[in-house]
Amino acid sequence: MDKVRMAIVGCGTISQLNAPGYLMHEHCEVTALFDPQTERAEQRARQWGITPRIHESFEDLLNDSEVDAIELLTPTHLHPQQIVDGLNAGKHVSCQKPISSTVAEIDTIESALQSATTKYRTTENFLYYPPIVKAKELLDAGVIGEPSMVRIRTVRGKLANQSQIETMPGAYVWRRDPTLHAGGMLYDDGWHKYATAIHWIGEIESVQSIVTRSDDYLDETPSAAIWKFKDRNCLGVLEYSSAPEMEIRGRYYAADEFFEIQGSKGAIWVTRCTGEMLDLPPVMIVKGTETTGIQVPMDWIESFNGAAGQFIDCIISDEQPDMDIAFSRHAMQVAMSVYKAADEERPVQPSSLT
Repeated sequence: MDKVRMAIVGCGTISQLNAPGYLMHEHCEVTALFDPQTERAEQRARQWGITPRIHESFEDLLNDSEVDAIELLTPTHLHPQQIVDGLNAGKHVSCQKPISSTVAEIDTIESALQSATTKYRTTENFLYYPPIVKAKELLDAGVIGEPSMVRIRTVRGKLANQSQIETMPGAYVWRRDPTLHAGGMLYDDGWHKYATAIHWIGEIESVQSIVTRSDDYLDETPSAAIWKFKDRNCLGVLEYSSAPEMEIRGRYYAADEFFEIQGSKGAIWVTRCTGEMLDLPPVMIVKGTETTGIQVPMDWIESFNGAAGQFIDCIISDEQPDMDIAFSRHAMQVAMSVYKAADEERPVQPSSLT
């Protein structure tokens, strides 16, 4: 295959970040769009300067023989059936995280994969954010020795700049519905952080947490989780906080992250991600009296471009993309363990959640 004919399913807010990587890839052509609100698909086609086929239903899109692969950017509760239907229709499927609302739903997807001739991956843009990629390279090269602690801090404030993406009406309605969404920000946004930690260090064995809940289903601040990595003398900590009166520089959302990997020889800092809060190099190596800053591309959209590129490249080369079904299951188990550990006030093993 020389070129992948891609369909974007769901033309809401996040499509403005996910689609550009496909549009710019030399071996990809966005040939079809579908959104329940046809006018949104038409709006995106104009915005992206393309003339795709705009389908009236998801079923019609799956029957389109001129589509090789689909990127699902739909509400989470729709993912399992859409993934299965896409695989059964012979399409390569990439699905926006989280993969599902329950661990059990992943069994259905895995069953479909056993007979599928196409590829599946969960879309996880953080793994392709250049500073996070660089941190992985430094970690694997032994620059800071053996890791003992991974700290991920997330803060949500108010955006100091004008966002470069338009938040579509209703974007958060289904996310705030507990019958449609399995959790708040520790599930929806936290998935990025669990995936990053697993990608850096490995499987997570045990989780403990404190989760604060409020009248706003999405808002779970302040909250904290701590976990132990399997077969490693290494812990992870996730801190989630809110600062509604603090301005955060950024181009997209009113949030930012700070990552630290502490090793036996020193530490790696990733000083930004979603936003641009700190006036520091995006990657720093800290070795006691010696600090080195590393410049890499740091616009958050580069992470989405990298995710799109990896999916297309793997289809072309007939390789399995990152965030396969096993990785996706583990990330889901960790996300659900954070809630279970808080509710039951005890450590929870993610592997026990089925």
